[in-house]
Amino acid sequence: MDDDMDYGFEYSDDDEDDTDVDVENAYYNAKASKEESEWSEALSGFESVVDMEGDAKGEWGFKALRNIVKINHRLGNSPESLAAYRRLLEYISGAVTRNYAEKVVNSVLDFVSVTPAGQLVQTTTTTPAPAAAAAASTPPVGTTIQDGGGSGSFLKSFYELTLEALKQPNAHNERLWFKTNLKLCELWFTQREFGRMARTLKELHKACRLEDGTEDHKKGTQLLEVFAVEIKMHTERKDHKKLKELYRRALTVKSAIPHPRIMGIIRECGGKMHMDERSWDMAATDFFEAFKSYDEAGERRRISCLKYLVLASMLMESKVDPFDAQEAKPYKHDPEIVAMTNLVEAYGQNDIAQFERVLRGRDGETILGDAFIRDYVEDLLRNVRTSVVLRLVQPYTSLTLAFLADELNVSVAAVEELVVDLILDGRLVGGELDQVTGVLSFKKAPIAVTAAGAGAADDPRAAAAAAAASSADAKYAALDRWAKQLLKLLASQSKGL
Repeated sequence: MDDDMDYGFEYSDDDEDDTDVDVENAYYNAKASKEESEWSEALSGFESVVDMEGDAKGEWGFKALRNIVKINHRLGNSPESLAAYRRLLEYISGAVTRNYAEKVVNSVLDFVSVTPAGQLVQTTTTTPAPAAAAAASTPPVGTTIQDGGGSGSFLKSFYELTLEALKQPNAHNERLWFKTNLKLCELWFTQREFGRMARTLKELHKACRLEDGTEDHKKGTQLLEVFAVEIKMHTERKDHKKLKELYRRALTVKSAIPHPRIMGIIRECGGKMHMDERSWDMAATDFFEAFKSYDEAGERRRISCLKYLVLASMLMESKVDPFDAQEAKPYKHDPEIVAMTNLVEAYGQNDIAQFERVLRGRDGETILGDAFIRDYVEDLLRNVRTSVVLRLVQPYTSLTLAFLADELNVSVAAVEELVVDLILDGRLVGGELDQVTGVLSFKKAPIAVTAAGAGAADDPRAAAAAAAASSADAKYAALDRWAKQLLKLLASQSKGL
């Protein structure tokens, strides 16, 4: 056999291997110092890793710079942290793979977004484990970020450096560009810079379109992320017209597998929109979907949406207990939910006194602490008072408004307004109100009609009474027309004479 035959094996340079081993050892030594909270030694060790690689930028230097950024940030050394991040971005043009670069840059941006600067300076003996810090450093899309550097300019510098680096040759990464701009939108939202936020959102929408201007169905997930952030902005600005448009557009996106949190934001928006339109049943459906999405994402907003579901169920006078749903049962004894269930119990029993006691007590503080629920408390009170009035009038052919006012614990004027509305809505069949004497009377025993029309649909006596009332109305209308014709005839005859 020929000893010189080449079998295609490649033999590495021993010196190069030794250098790689030295760099790797230096990295893990620095990492060990970090885990032992020896921050100065860790920083020196990671800097030595970068120096050892020199101009031949590689993975170990990239990892070392990532740690330098995070340690300096936690020590409150914002300028040093930013400078190290600028050096780290030099690696994304080819020194490391695109996917790995995206993963590391995202983790750094998430870390500085949610971790308070100077965290290690504020704690003297107890230091969070690096693994725990890393686990807590990745907020889902839609989270309102904190200002990690104490001023918006710090985070803004991180995001702008990233976007600028992505313009360099071989550094373009569309996913990283998209996620960085979403984070920038969150920063503008936190600072209420809605003009800048709108401009950034416009760029994100443009990235989700095809060349002909139509939406790219392949980017459905990204489009829903943009919608979720935009919904937050218009919710804060109370632009209901725009919210309605965004909600409907979001529901038309089918080719997407979004994070549950995103669907939670969109469905919550829909629920609030339907509440504003007094479409209680549609609101309840959306709030339940939002609750399930937030629950799947492990978000605390699930409790708020469950409270809104209970609110919508009461307003639509539903007999179905929202907590019968398998997903809602585990939260029935949550302190915030207990306050709502106490209210539901009083509401279901039409106990106006207990209902008002709940609102005035400790539970009321929990319930009314939510501005959204507070806006609909008057609607709830009106529903309870309506139910009480419809129950109270049943045995009587006449009764005074003062009696009703005393039972409801409200003014006579408030009762009068309520009774007039019930008569006009056809819910007090045959009822007549003498506003001078303040007496509500019925020609026959009154038949109260529920909001859903159950009085007429389920009770033959109610149906007959409703038909009689309709017939009487038709008769009086015919008599009115006849009288007007007679008057016109008399007037024409007078002119002839």
